Amino acid sequence: MIAKFIIAILLATASFVQASDIEFTDAISQNGFEEFTKEFGNALLFNPMAPAESLGILGFDVSLETVVTDISDDQEFWINLVSDNDPYAYLPIPRLHVQKGLPFNIDVGAMYVSVPSTNITLWGLEAKYAILEGTTLTPALSVRASYTSLSGVDDVSLDTQALDVLVSKGFLMFTPYAGVSIFRVNSSEHSDIVELEDVNVTGYRALAGMQFSPFPLMDN
Repeated sequence: MIAKFIIAILLATASFVQASDIEFTDAISQNGFEEFTKEFGNALLFNPMAPAESLGILGFDVSLETVVTDISDDQEFWINLVSDNDPYAYLPIPRLHVQKGLPFNIDVGAMYVSVPSTNITLWGLEAKYAILEGTTLTPALSVRASYTSLSGVDDVSLDTQALDVLVSKGFLMFTPYAGVSIFRVNSSEHSDIVELEDVNVTGYRALAGMQFSPFPLMDN
């Protein structure tokens, strides 16, 4: 059953993506490379997918997740940076995510991404510290740091770093969470078609989510 579920997820993801590798097919401007870095980097961030409270020392979690980003597929920089010059409107990032709880309210995690029909592969690391564990009356509060690195793409190097502040409060089977983040995206090109300066982008974002736990006693 697990194998069938994984295959179904991958097939559903593959339906979003054409056979389009990331590579320079024509020259783009420095401004175009900066816009590409912003959009592509945002898609590759290690977004938090869990509430603020820690897993606990015995906690362990493995999940399959997909983050879908709406990209500017009609822009010249995207058209010139995919091998078939026909980017799809959405970029899905399916990832295998593993988390482990440690002592002192610390969680660590890792993720791996391989986007079907492309040369996009990605790995990432995260660490979260629960400043407040939360009670039946008070919310949980945590800080989280993450890092991702793109691989598989010869023409572009890209990595991201992010720092998140998260707050969450459980209600029966539901745990809504929200947060704010500061992130940085760094990229450089290695093509023979054009010479561009490295790009370093800093941004901010707000986020919100909901965890549904039909068996809440099995979370930790």
